[in-house]
Amino acid sequence: MGQMPSRLGYQPTLSTELSRLEERIANTDAGAITSIQAVYVPADDLTDPAAVHTFFHLSSSIVLSRKRASEGLYPAIDLLQSSSKMATPGIVGQRHYLLAQEIRKTLAQYEGLKDIIAMLGLEQLSPDDRKVVARARRLERFLTQPFFATEHFSGIGGKLVSLKDSLEGCERILHDEFKDYPENALYMIGKIDEAKTEAKVAAKAKAKAKAKAKTDTDAEADAEADAEAKVGAKANARSEVEHATDGTHES
Repeated sequence: MGQMPSRLGYQPTLSTELSRLEERIANTDAGAITSIQAVYVPADDLTDPAAVHTFFHLSSSIVLSRKRASEGLYPAIDLLQSSSKMATPGIVGQRHYLLAQEIRKTLAQYEGLKDIIAMLGLEQLSPDDRKVVARARRLERFLTQPFFATEHFSGIGGKLVSLKDSLEGCERILHDEFKDYPENALYMIGKIDEAKTEAKVAAKAKAKAKAKAKTDTDAEADAEADAEAKVGAKANARSEVEHATDGTHES
């Protein structure tokens, strides 16, 4: 009828039909099949019946976020909505698993505080909550990565980051090692130590801009002083001429 099922309503057999399709994609003694599926989520609603039934059959899901893309955080992956059944200590290792859980916990706490921050401001949060916000924002920026495919458009060279370096960086952020570094120093970098270089470059640029602003301010002040001096000199000269003229008339 030319209408999308998500608007008119899904057929009652949706779950059964999806199950028949997904169960055909399975491992057998004769071979294994790996399926990568791109799922359209109507109106970005993950509670949509089609999305719910589809995700139920997937071992892992990566959810892309329009909001993160609008904030310039690429890859624009929603870390709280994305999941994997293979993210267990037995598969990824104890350290990886515990770090992933701690990261999700920190980001979830930050998500819950966003409404309070929007209404009352960051200053109204407790010291512990402010620390959570600082860690979460630095994690969000560290988990960005410049792509080789987009370096022509962004002007930022692509970088490969190993799993070991990613885990180390997240661990050090959670331990507040980079709490005194600006958030932007962790944006679009590779290894976490690159943040120190970025911070130094940003500090030099800021100092240079500040010095230039001071020089411009001093130059403007000198120009104003010269202008005032010229006006004063002209006024004195005019006064002397008027005084001399008055003396001539009197004599």
